[in-house]
Amino acid sequence: MGKRRRTFTVDEANTVINEIRPILGGLMEAYRSGNLATIHEQSMWLIKLSRRLGFMINTRLGIVHFPTLYRGSYRVVLCYRYGEPRVMYWHWIDSHIRMRIRDVKLFGPSGGIKNEEAS
Repeated sequence: MGKRRRTFTVDEANTVINEIRPILGGLMEAYRSGNLATIHEQSMWLIKLSRRLGFMINTRLGIVHFPTLYRGSYRVVLCYRYGEPRVMYWHWIDSHIRMRIRDVKLFGPSGGIKNEEAS
């Protein structure tokens, strides 16, 4: 039996984004200014949190992916890039961020699917 992964609704993903946005903003500023100590500290904090909560993050680019299910069975990711107001995009799990689709309404009337466990 495969490892179970958490899936996120759009609302859950946005809650996480709202919580990490200040840290992510500080990290992006640290990259611009070359502050290596801050980069290391905030990157490590975000990576540990991502592992604990089950999302994926590219700390260098400020991109956050949240696993979810499309039509109940296809694994996709909700996608956020630092500077966007909220999670507005998704893409197939094996496609590049440039292939993002701007329509999270596909994931239900409340903007999110029911939180299910994927096998």
